[in-house]
Amino acid sequence: MKRLTAAEIKHILYGILLSDGHIDSNNDRFELYTKHREYADYVADVLSQITGMEIHNKPKHDKRGYTGYRVWTRNHPYWFKMRDRVYRTRKQLTAYNVSRLTCESLAHIWMCDGYLEHAKNRKTNSVQNIGWLCLEAFPPNELALLQNHLVANFNIHCSMIPKPRWGYGVRLRVGGENLQRLISLVYPFVLSCFEKKTVLFYKNKESADMSLPSAEHFIKEYNEVDDIVRYSKELEKRNG
Repeated sequence: MKRLTAAEIKHILYGILLSDGHIDSNNDRFELYTKHREYADYVADVLSQITGMEIHNKPKHDKRGYTGYRVWTRNHPYWFKMRDRVYRTRKQLTAYNVSRLTCESLAHIWMCDGYLEHAKNRKTNSVQNIGWLCLEAFPPNELALLQNHLVANFNIHCSMIPKPRWGYGVRLRVGGENLQRLISLVYPFVLSCFEKKTVLFYKNKESADMSLPSAEHFIKEYNEVDDIVRYSKELEKRNG
């Protein structure tokens, strides 16, 4: 990994902490659980560039039969400052921390809490690409801050959709050209283990904005819906 600046480290950590990362309020230490070894190793490498940070990165076996990876640190003054910017009585989206989200920050939110759905229309034998930011841990007024940030800084519009299973019961939905812009934005920072979260399918490339950066990598053509199923299986096999 290249040597990161202090600002780059902070931008990455904002994305991680506003999604799957956690700071222990009692001990000022960081913790992350992920199913992907590549992501665990990447986060550990980022943390290793903070002076005096003691990092642990070990497999964690789940009772449900799969193995994930836990990255954690010992207490460190860095987390005291970051906790103050991310937590109040709970983890929160605020005007301050949302304004700090860069393309790289959003890539980590997408890798941790993003979900790419390929909705199938059997009547037309076509596919609709839908992106979800599964951020139900935040109430609507806080998600609105993120919505506004995406519009003002990246021209990405998304809608708030009820998903009442847990948390505050809403998540953000991104579709069409807005989804293409979002994937183009985060693509350079997405690790290979999350490649399946970047593939958009179209019956012909004229339906997509091929002028977007990296569009030739994340926009795929298909003839039949079965092509998408086949491609998804190939991705799963390649990425483990």
